[in-house]
Amino acid sequence: MLIDELLTYLFDGKPHLLATPMATWLASSRRFTAFINTFHNKIRKKLRATQEMERLLDLRLELETAYLLLQERSLSLVYEPPTGAQSRGPDFAVTYTTSTFFMVEVTRGLAQAQEMAPPLQTDPIHPRSLAGEWLADMVCSKLSQLLPKHTNILLVGVESPSLTQDSLRAAMLNLQQRAERNDASVVQRNGFRDRAHFFQHYQRLSELLVRGPHLQAGEPVIGWVNPQAKYPLPGKVRTVLYRSLNT
Repeated sequence: MLIDELLTYLFDGKPHLLATPMATWLASSRRFTAFINTFHNKIRKKLRATQEMERLLDLRLELETAYLLLQERSLSLVYEPPTGAQSRGPDFAVTYTTSTFFMVEVTRGLAQAQEMAPPLQTDPIHPRSLAGEWLADMVCSKLSQLLPKHTNILLVGVESPSLTQDSLRAAMLNLQQRAERNDASVVQRNGFRDRAHFFQHYQRLSELLVRGPHLQAGEPVIGWVNPQAKYPLPGKVRTVLYRSLNT
């Protein structure tokens, strides 16, 4: 379908929050247009089923991520690939040239989640920041969607980015240490049987990327590489991935 036909099909010719950004992305990228053509039925169904503002913003971040990844000609995408598992899988299967295959899960973190969270108990031995606690919950909620025997990237878009490279690293180290102590707020609360079960899933997370909800110059994606990952992302692929998301 041509761009105008795609837009009419996706939005039924009606005003929609995502219509303007979608039109912009389609007009500026043939590869993104081909991607939308391939998955137009699935995307139309999601647009029709998604009514709540927060879910629409989640979907916007997913589609914008696809648009950004496809700026790199060496990357190709499959949207919501079938996994054969009963639980929901990652948003994208990404292929780098023909040699490397990895998964990308995209999620949004709400500023309100940080503002409304209950105060943390003071622990002088194992200090925990509010932002770190929120991030830990976000990561733990997504571990079950990461596929075994695959490289898995988790991309989080935050409304009010307050994390720095150092604070991101500290938050993930704190999460790991709490799991090692079999902290119930990390292990049992997130549905894991025990510490070993948690790390079985945690080792599927290859990298964590954090970005703002709207691309702005001077606000690059920050990342953390999981030293325990069983399937790390090769360095040359990481360079391409970061370049696409920092466009």
